[in-house]
Amino acid sequence: MKKLLLLVVLFAVGCTTGPRRLDYQSVISEEVESPFFKIPPLNEKDYQSRSWILLAESKNKNWFYDPYTLREDQESVISFDAFFSPREKNNLAQFNATIVGPYRQKIDCFSNHHWSETLYTQNLVATAPLVGETKPVNGSGWVKITPRTAIAYVRSRLCGRKFIDDQNVNFFLFQDGFLDAPVAKKAPVEVFDEKANKQMPLPKEEEVKISASEKTPVFYEVINNEIAIIDQKKNIRQLKVSSYLLDKNFAKQGDYVLMADCQNQQISFGPQGSPQKWVAVPEEKNSFGAVGFNRACGDHGSYMKLQTKGVQ
Repeated sequence: MKKLLLLVVLFAVGCTTGPRRLDYQSVISEEVESPFFKIPPLNEKDYQSRSWILLAESKNKNWFYDPYTLREDQESVISFDAFFSPREKNNLAQFNATIVGPYRQKIDCFSNHHWSETLYTQNLVATAPLVGETKPVNGSGWVKITPRTAIAYVRSRLCGRKFIDDQNVNFFLFQDGFLDAPVAKKAPVEVFDEKANKQMPLPKEEEVKISASEKTPVFYEVINNEIAIIDQKKNIRQLKVSSYLLDKNFAKQGDYVLMADCQNQQISFGPQGSPQKWVAVPEEKNSFGAVGFNRACGDHGSYMKLQTKGVQ
């Protein structure tokens, strides 16, 4: 009788605590953690050891990525590490608890799909194990990129954009300056009149400008993502770069040439047709010179197209 009772208890427990099949809504409502970091202040050294530059700005967030992780495989899938933070003015340290990431990101430029490491966490699987190879419809796999979203803008910068009056396809290289932060509304203070024993009418909301840049940001893009090898023996390479103002019309600022001496760690940068002096690559890895040098001389898989016309 005791054995029979024990079997009944085990069967009941097994039926209620065994693996369960999850639907899409239950999966996306799971609280997830970064597979790399938990709270940025506790891992500040991990952030400081990397190089982060501004990649894109959405309505409420700034997207940063490590340009030294940018690679593309033979199937035209781009991978890179990125994090985002609130686009607001505050007194917090550069790397603080408001940061989300960094996560490994992948973009399939051909099929317009995006994959993020965000939901690939041990926490998610442990708290709600999936049965077999069942995966949610959306969230932990390749997701179709929706137009006019932040990730769509990121895709256009990394996969290349084409202007109406230009036959070239430009690929993002660097941005100098930030857009103005969004306007915040200062909440009115409630006032209670004790003598009249009533609530006073609230004043109108006061608009407060969080920040305002002194000049329009400028961004630089590599034309057609091509590297021209000028001197194969000395490994001297050339990138053609265009710059635009980050305004409503994307007004063009100018065309430039970036030369990189990969052996001697030197670069030159200036307008097309104007000779420039060679200078040492800056030690700051998140500077324009260092990022440009890495794009020309670094290993990015098939992301950069090598052109050997006129090689000496």
